[in-house]
Amino acid sequence: MRAVQIDQIGGPEVMRLVDVPVPEPRPGQVRVKVEAAGLNYSDIMIREGRYLQKTEPPTLLGREFCGVVVALGEGVTTFQVGDRVVGTASKGAFADEVVVRAEGLIRCPAGMSPEVAVSMLVQGITAIHCLDDCGRVQPGETVLIHAAAGGVGTLAIQLARLRGARVIGTASSDEKCALIRELGGEALNYTHADWVAELKNLTGGKGAEVILESVGGEIFLRSFREALAPLGRLVVFGAASGEVAKLPNVEILGASKTVIGYFLPVYYSAAPRRVSEASGELVRRIQDGTLKPIVGKVFSLDEVVEAFNFMQSRASVGKVIIKP
Repeated sequence: MRAVQIDQIGGPEVMRLVDVPVPEPRPGQVRVKVEAAGLNYSDIMIREGRYLQKTEPPTLLGREFCGVVVALGEGVTTFQVGDRVVGTASKGAFADEVVVRAEGLIRCPAGMSPEVAVSMLVQGITAIHCLDDCGRVQPGETVLIHAAAGGVGTLAIQLARLRGARVIGTASSDEKCALIRELGGEALNYTHADWVAELKNLTGGKGAEVILESVGGEIFLRSFREALAPLGRLVVFGAASGEVAKLPNVEILGASKTVIGYFLPVYYSAAPRRVSEASGELVRRIQDGTLKPIVGKVFSLDEVVEAFNFMQSRASVGKVIIKP
């Protein structure tokens, strides 16, 4: 079968589409024929060796997928061959087939397309946990979301509004700002004006009670120092810029503001119930029409380099998907 592999850490040139043996499921595992795989910024960081979990080449890429169960390992009773499932893998989802632990899968709701299903899972769970567990968003509060037209951002806008919050999102183009407004948020195009000044103008000088930050560097520092309201909560769930910022502990102390980190793999091991609860909410809200995942551009497995470059160029809107 075909799979995307890297033999060393680096840029797009290190990715190769290779033929590998079809994996056999071990006890507790299932093999899934991949119908759609989700590309996340973490996949870029894994390829570049910048992810929090160490990349050890050679390795296969891809961690999020929707597909059909084609083989069961010993002891698996929760699924049957032919079931459509959504889940995450430690690696290897950018492939024709992938083997994963059965306990980490959820059933794809009837009538939900593979593209929509893969658009909701990782980024939807991240949005819920960042808003609820970390941000503790309350009705009437203002939530600022950076990169709001992306996969996490588009879901976070809708979920924050469902929780009664006012939502303001930053983006880099008029097209992305139009999407933010369509989803019910207020938009700041940071290429046209200073986003902090615009935020302060919209909030009467106060700033946002909750900020979801995934860029790092100067954006992180300005978010904490200038954009966050008194007693506000800054939720850090990414570092797309690759820039490491230093924030002195005494400055956090003196500001009486909260900085809290979010890393989904920790939730899978330390709080699996919260992962399950978030997954359940996502399915319910998509089915009842109160949440709409934004399916962005779709690439074939042969176009995996183009897909990575597209996301890294910051041209993407919504979820970028790779299909075998």
